[in-house]
Amino acid sequence: MTAPPRLLLVEDDTGIGRMLERGLAAEGYAVAWSRDLRSAVAAARDAVPDIVVLDRMLPDGDGVGLCRALRRFGVAAPVLMLTARDALEDKLEGFDAGADDYLAKPFEFDELLARLAALRRRGVAPAAELTLHEGSRSMIWGARRVRLTPREWKLMRLLRERAGEPTSRAALISEAWGAPGEVSENAVDVYIGYLRRKLAEVGAPARIETVRGVGFMLAP
Repeated sequence: MTAPPRLLLVEDDTGIGRMLERGLAAEGYAVAWSRDLRSAVAAARDAVPDIVVLDRMLPDGDGVGLCRALRRFGVAAPVLMLTARDALEDKLEGFDAGADDYLAKPFEFDELLARLAALRRRGVAPAAELTLHEGSRSMIWGARRVRLTPREWKLMRLLRERAGEPTSRAALISEAWGAPGEVSENAVDVYIGYLRRKLAEVGAPARIETVRGVGFMLAP
């Protein structure tokens, strides 16, 4: 059974938010409703959305900032801005921030549904490369994200910095554990296995290759 598309709704107006939450849920969306930017960021980190409906005028800032942040974090989900700010310069600012569509309030619910359906059919190209986000210690490919443990993060960061070049086990041990001799090389192999599984989890085509007699290499 296909999971319902995850829709992040960011809207501070209680009446509009409640109407959209119920209406979109009835149309088969799994709706996560946030009323401000802070909770929206937390919701996006907990579960990367498949599509976003985003107001601009929020209690703690402009939704344009959230749109930029989502793109910076590697979230490729389509973003539809739903707002009373409908001047041309407002629309251009929204598109420049990474929005895919712009619908002015007041609006018809059926038109919103049609626009969301069109965005889902069109889709958005995934991120061009594997991304590491330090703040959340996450590895991101397109709309998918997986969190790394502190040691996995250190290993992946070094492999990412040296992508295409072999990295020795000694260098990986120094980066993730500290001084040589504190851990065996077998431990490195175990953690490389963890990272390979997490690369598969986000669906990234990049792979960690074993370079015989040297160590490992992150290959595109």
